[in-house]
Amino acid sequence: MSAERSARSVSHAEGVDAVRALQRVLYRSAKQDPDRHFHALFDKVARSDVLWRAWGEVRANQGAPGVDGVSIADIEASGVSVFLDGLVAELRAGTYRPRPLRRVHIPKPGKPGQTRPLGIPCVRDRVVMAAARIVLEPIFEADFLDTSHGFRPRRSAIQALEAVRRVANRGAVWVLDADIKACFDEIDHDALMAQVERRVCDRLMLKLLRCWLRAGVIEGGVVADTVAGTPQGSPISPLLANIALHVLDEDWAANNRRLGTLVRYADDFVILCPTRERAEEAHRRAATVLVPLGLRLHPDKTRTVGLAGGAEGFDFLGFHHHLRPSRRSSAGICSGGPRPGP
Repeated sequence: MSAERSARSVSHAEGVDAVRALQRVLYRSAKQDPDRHFHALFDKVARSDVLWRAWGEVRANQGAPGVDGVSIADIEASGVSVFLDGLVAELRAGTYRPRPLRRVHIPKPGKPGQTRPLGIPCVRDRVVMAAARIVLEPIFEADFLDTSHGFRPRRSAIQALEAVRRVANRGAVWVLDADIKACFDEIDHDALMAQVERRVCDRLMLKLLRCWLRAGVIEGGVVADTVAGTPQGSPISPLLANIALHVLDEDWAANNRRLGTLVRYADDFVILCPTRERAEEAHRRAATVLVPLGLRLHPDKTRTVGLAGGAEGFDFLGFHHHLRPSRRSSAGICSGGPRPGP
């Protein structure tokens, strides 16, 4: 290995360690003081080591070019260092402005003929969004509850499925199978930012987030304003959705725990209850909590289902759940199997 290549490797390792150290400090500070407001965050987004880490994540995810037509390969060909140095300069000078998202429609898994809209940010914007997520995520992770499993460090769909199995086996055999209608498209911007501002008071960071929310989309050569929703297809969108839906987690833990157990994976959630009456009341309470966020439960896809006595069960995170007799006892066990095909 050449001396220059070795020096680059050492520098990269030091940068990774520095970013991890930053995240640990932010997490511990937020955990130790639940009321703390963070006022010096934007400068950390503009750090070279944070942007290099963000670039690595964006490059690993690949993805198509945005409205500027610049691909990851184009940036690598022209020089990643030059590209990132330019972003640092724009951020520090206050001249960075996000471009509108490129709107495409992609097929819905398992639903032939149906599509869903996806907004594709430019690669440069994806890198800055990833950098912002790297800085913000530890702060909000300190607040997030065990109820939430989606798009979080060291948490997974498997843990959410195990939570469902465990709660059902304890007798919660009635389930509110909930579907939030167009969650990523309809989150109210002001309500979302109000939740962000519970922790963040850095004016430049808040301005940056609002710029992304209002960047607009281009479809068929026409630019449309975005008045609600988060930038789908972006690195920051899952975190923003979790920040908004943390309102549901908090309210459930504080006021509605007696009704049943909430298990949430991003915008997909179920509430497992011991009786049908409690599941129906859970439906009303959850719908009420979502209203201030600009969200609503889908009237056709949200339902109350039973698990016992040969009931139909429900689908959650790609698996079908129902109760079946256990060989070891007369009690039922919750069984998750692959979701039946259409």
